Amino acid sequence: MEPVTALIEVKIAPQRDNGFDRIAERIYQYDEVTSTYLMSGAYDLCVIIEGKTMSEVASFVFAHLATIEGVNGTATHFILKKYKENGKYLHPREEQQERGLFV
Repeated sequence: MEPVTALIEVKIAPQRDNGFDRIAERIYQYDEVTSTYLMSGAYDLCVIIEGKTMSEVASFVFAHLATIEGVNGTATHFILKKYKENGKYLHPREEQQERGLFV
């Protein structure tokens, strides 16, 4: 069974002298976290996590991310289908592969 991947947007209150770094460091130390990014926009961090099921991912967010002091909110987005990852097409159609053509 393929792991469940989710993109979690995290809104945090920056800390004096540490900005966002201290909370980001706390978050990225979890084994479930595969990537962590500071970003612009409505949320401050983008956290990519993997789990065995959607329920497991949701439980992780509720138990570990949302309870961190300074975290003011989260939004969880489950990845339903991957089309391209790390520069590789994951589901090219057969005729695209034969011709080297991608539409």
